[in-house]
Amino acid sequence: MATRVLLVRHGDTQASKDGRFTGATDIPLSKEGRIHGSELAVRLARYPLDAIYASSMQRARETAGFTARVHGMEVTPVPELREMNHGVWDGKDREEILQQYGQAQIDEYDRDPFHFRPENGESGEDVLKRAAPALSQLVKKHAGQTILVVAHKTTNRLLICKFVGLDPQQYRDKLAQRPACLNVLLFPNENEAQLLLLNDIGHYATSDSSLYEYVV
Repeated sequence: MATRVLLVRHGDTQASKDGRFTGATDIPLSKEGRIHGSELAVRLARYPLDAIYASSMQRARETAGFTARVHGMEVTPVPELREMNHGVWDGKDREEILQQYGQAQIDEYDRDPFHFRPENGESGEDVLKRAAPALSQLVKKHAGQTILVVAHKTTNRLLICKFVGLDPQQYRDKLAQRPACLNVLLFPNENEAQLLLLNDIGHYATSDSSLYEYVV
């Protein structure tokens, strides 16, 4: 039987608003991010869930926690679903990276984000090697069930590419992931999926949705 995965990006953080690379920095949700999480929980209140998982990072666990409380469930952390570690770039914006490490690194990252690895950091390929097996294991464990998985912008895009059959080298160009967006994937087995819903933030109700693209 197919497994349905509700794959969610965590809610907003101040760092994401500031355009900073914060993959390995364990930061909390912003006030707006908590609103995002509660709005998603309202949307999923009547959606039957068999388990709730999240990246071990605080912002993902916080986001999942809103829905978990509505359902009277626990959030199980999965460290392998954490965000990309940007190494020496972490905590910096593009201008600061440009000033400290030069245009060549920015250009290399933009040209090939799947293989580029900042010093002491990870590439997109590295992320996929740890995250994809973790999600496959959850799908296999919950065959025929529905699970919520809360992770991160880069991690989600790479996972969607992997299981839907898109070129993961184009994950930044082809897929968007807004704060607290909902993606739905249907897995007939642990190796492939059909994408039913992508980057949906229709649950935004009290947030200033004019600040976010694709709100309908």
